[in-house]
Amino acid sequence: MRKTAIRSIIFLSSFFLAFLLLLIFSPLSNAETLADVKRDIVDYQSQPLERIKTLKSEVLKIQGLEEGLARQYSIPVSQVLNYEMMLQNNIHVYHSIYFLQKQGTATSQFILEEGRLEELAEKTPPYSFLLYLDFLEDVENYLNEADRYKRLIDKTKAAILRNNEERDEAEKRFRLINDQLSRVSGNNLSNSWRMREIMAKLEECTAVNTLNTATVSLAEKELNDTEGKIAIIGPMLENIRKNIKFSSEDFVFLNSIVLKKTVSLYDTISVLEKKIDPAGEFSDDSTEMTQFTRFWIANEKQLVRDEILMILEVIEKLTSLRSVWRGMQDLLEGNLDLPRQKFIISKTNDYIDDINANITLCVDAIQTIRETEQAVQRRFSGESPLITEGDALKRDKFLENLAVRKKRYLSYLVDLGMIRSQYMDLRKESLRITGTQGNEDKMNFFWGNNFSKIKETELWHVGEYPVTVGKFSFGLMIFLLGIAITRYFAYVFRKRTSDGLSMSRHSSLIIQKFIYYTGVVISTFFGLWSLHIPLTAFAFLGGAVAIAVGFGTQKYTGDIFSGMILLFQKKVRIGDEVIIADRRGIVEEITLQNTVVRCEQSNHLIIPNSKVLEGAILNLTLNNSFTRAEVKISVAYDTDIEQAMSIMREILSKDKNVLKSPPYKILFEDFGESALDLTAQFFVDIKENHERDVKSSIRHKILTEFNSAKIEIPFPQRDVHIKNETKDPEDQQGSSASKV
Repeated sequence: MRKTAIRSIIFLSSFFLAFLLLLIFSPLSNAETLADVKRDIVDYQSQPLERIKTLKSEVLKIQGLEEGLARQYSIPVSQVLNYEMMLQNNIHVYHSIYFLQKQGTATSQFILEEGRLEELAEKTPPYSFLLYLDFLEDVENYLNEADRYKRLIDKTKAAILRNNEERDEAEKRFRLINDQLSRVSGNNLSNSWRMREIMAKLEECTAVNTLNTATVSLAEKELNDTEGKIAIIGPMLENIRKNIKFSSEDFVFLNSIVLKKTVSLYDTISVLEKKIDPAGEFSDDSTEMTQFTRFWIANEKQLVRDEILMILEVIEKLTSLRSVWRGMQDLLEGNLDLPRQKFIISKTNDYIDDINANITLCVDAIQTIRETEQAVQRRFSGESPLITEGDALKRDKFLENLAVRKKRYLSYLVDLGMIRSQYMDLRKESLRITGTQGNEDKMNFFWGNNFSKIKETELWHVGEYPVTVGKFSFGLMIFLLGIAITRYFAYVFRKRTSDGLSMSRHSSLIIQKFIYYTGVVISTFFGLWSLHIPLTAFAFLGGAVAIAVGFGTQKYTGDIFSGMILLFQKKVRIGDEVIIADRRGIVEEITLQNTVVRCEQSNHLIIPNSKVLEGAILNLTLNNSFTRAEVKISVAYDTDIEQAMSIMREILSKDKNVLKSPPYKILFEDFGESALDLTAQFFVDIKENHERDVKSSIRHKILTEFNSAKIEIPFPQRDVHIKNETKDPEDQQGSSASKV
């Protein structure tokens, strides 16, 4: 009986729970359209507080029925939680809408109030430097606010575009799911839950659009007001800038502020140094230290060292502010020329980069302190076995010191930000003054600034000696100038020696090469000297370079030495007619690597010098330019041989290209098979004439005279006699028939 009662209770409870779920989260009516949903959502925007209450109530209901809803709609619990988070997000958006709506009715707050502007407007020149610095800070704040509003407007408009795309996608999914619900007659719980999520997404998109639109409207209003203020204070700043009176009292006051901050920072260093003093609180000669003590001492010492280094950086930047103020004074008074302005801008940029790096280190240090706090709380809490009763006070003191250290680092961040602001003001003043100069001055400044950076760029270094772009360019210029002068002297020498007959072409070439390569060596040494690199810096490279050059240029080195031997040995000279590698030609040039021969076909044969020395060379003009030529001719056997030889002698004697000394000869060479062979031997100066041209002319004259004298030049011929031996009457008869 009891079991039956329990089962009845369980059944009734389950039925009541299901009924409650269906009542609260019943499927949407199929008649509800997208237009109806959008109309309701738009109504929510006008009453954000009422909608917030409704959403909070719904969230509370879901939080009590998360697992039951998951079973009811056959979905994961995470999907229920996701829907709950969507509702929570909508609550936050409606809160933002409410606050923006209230802000839109409030008066705008500006950095400079009307009273402050009136106070500045009432001041009369001359103005103090302190007033100028304060006004610069106010103007900088206005400009920063204007930039912030512009970025906010651009960012919000981009967010509106993205949100519209998400809303369009949600509307597509709404129409799809609504159509499925209408066709399933309302029993599809999964689609019903998806519809609720889509409606929450549509409401979110609409609310976010309302929020973003209000944000853009307010930001544009604030931007217009801020730009209006900038238009007012702009002329005021120019008036103050033109009427500044620099006084020593201003700089004394500024220096006193820096001195006060510096003294305070040095006092902090003194306190911190005591903590790392061996005789201080970290001194512990006991070998038995608890784990917390070792952890505390190691971390505290490291944090103290890092903080001292950071304080020294802040002190250095504070001290440098004196040069910033004096630099601004010189800029405003026009005491700086372009090079000095360029130097100030470059130095200021370096300082700003250094300060930014220090700010990053400050932020990292704060994060390190925070991580140390978490490590202490996680490892050495009150119930941890790693900490003893005696360490509890040390732990609390350590945590207290960490909290104080974080506050000090925040003050360092404030100081660094102030210093960076001062440097940025100096940079803006420098750029402003540079921008007011003439175009020619600005161009010179621009190129001078960039050229200086390029000139000081290091290309490489030899030991401790850097080679910059400027040094390398100057050394290259010296080297090229030396090469140009060397080539000029070589050209002048070649020109003078070619006009006279006092020196051969080969001797002239040797001297030209000597002048050229001597100039190359001298130019190279002067180029290296101009780099301000001592030649001893290259001594350690001598052995390695010699080995590398020896193996890598072995063949070329052999050609170079062979060329030197050819130049000074004079076995082959410029203008010599030679036969090399079965090619006949005239030597035109002998370099340190190759010998150039112009062949008979007017093409050039380039031969490595080592090949020239190794192979056989036929130099036709080694001792003189005379060469013996031969013209062979044949006459018929019935020719008067003396008449023919006499004609040939007369032709040679009258030809102006045939040398008379050594004398020519006419030789009866041989009895040929078809004619008598005659040979004319004579000498030709090949520097004056081509041997082939002279021989061709002689042959032409001999042919003409022989034709006039009826001397026949026979073509090759041969008599063939057929010997016939009689063997029998039939063969004899056949032989007779053959003769016929």
